[in-house]
Amino acid sequence: MKKLANRIVFLRASFLGILILFIQLQAFAQHQIPGNDSLVIEQDIFDKEDPLICTLTFDVREFTKTKSEDKKIPALLSYHKNDSIAVTQDIHIEARGQSRKELCYFPPIKLKLKGSSFDDPYLDQVSNQKLVTHCNSSKNFEQYLLKEYLSYKLFGILTDKSFKVQLMEINYVDSKDKVKPVTRYAFLIEHTKIMCEQNNCLQLKIDKLGMKHIEKSSMIQFSLFQFMIGNVDWSIAGLHNVKIIKSKDFTQELPFVVPYDFDHCGLVNASYAVNVRDAEIASVRVRVFDGMCYPEQDYEKEIQRFIQLKDEFYAEIKNFELLKPGTKKDVISYLDKFYKMIEQPGFYKKYILPNCNTF
Repeated sequence: MKKLANRIVFLRASFLGILILFIQLQAFAQHQIPGNDSLVIEQDIFDKEDPLICTLTFDVREFTKTKSEDKKIPALLSYHKNDSIAVTQDIHIEARGQSRKELCYFPPIKLKLKGSSFDDPYLDQVSNQKLVTHCNSSKNFEQYLLKEYLSYKLFGILTDKSFKVQLMEINYVDSKDKVKPVTRYAFLIEHTKIMCEQNNCLQLKIDKLGMKHIEKSSMIQFSLFQFMIGNVDWSIAGLHNVKIIKSKDFTQELPFVVPYDFDHCGLVNASYAVNVRDAEIASVRVRVFDGMCYPEQDYEKEIQRFIQLKDEFYAEIKNFELLKPGTKKDVISYLDKFYKMIEQPGFYKKYILPNCNTF
């Protein structure tokens, strides 16, 4: 009887030991990066679900007055990593965005982070960081910004070869106390270097490539997405609002295209936006297809992906609570028109074939 009792104790201890080991292995696996042997110590700044609240202190008048001069302005950036840890660092800022420097009172900003330590896995790897701002004080411009942020999120549903974005709520404080503080939404765009690393790719900076040099499915996917959001403000050959990335796996010969900068698209519908391809088209809401001429069966495969992802696209829009009800209704209506087109049996012959490029 005593041997039986000892046996039961031994079995229970063994089972408990195995259970603890299993739990530990599960926890270890959940903290691994796929394809990487290192542990994830903590999330980086792009893993926040809610807007990141921060304060940016600088000479506001000097920034707006010298926005066309590529002048670096000293600034102080403060944000809360979590409930208990606050980070404050001296940085520099610089106005960015060729057209928006002219259009905007408060243009997009380049955060110059070199020499600053944020104890963040992402920020400590980059010396320059793009920040998209509200442009002007009107609430309409804030909605433009939120719709542009949403455009990045929609493309991210299609492919991992896309730029992550992180929404921020920034309190802009004038270091000279001459301009009243203002709080506005903004968003960070993932650095190209990091996006490439996440996708095991390298960036190509060759401005002599054309659409025919891009991997076929990537080019088709890119073209259909730009058609969906009503955007023609891009160029492969001129590297305008696109990044070209090449897999480090050299069995994949052709590079991929990744879009950015959507403020002139029909989905955003900014008051200043124009059709940069055809001045006779009065509204950027008018969709014009631009892409390569591939056989219909090649397009059909990607068209079906857009149809399959329809509910996911709509959910991303409907769940974005910062859009005003009227703005959200307008975005959904604009997407409705796209799906009315793409779900037609003759979509390829009616919209793609007459407008695609053979070079």
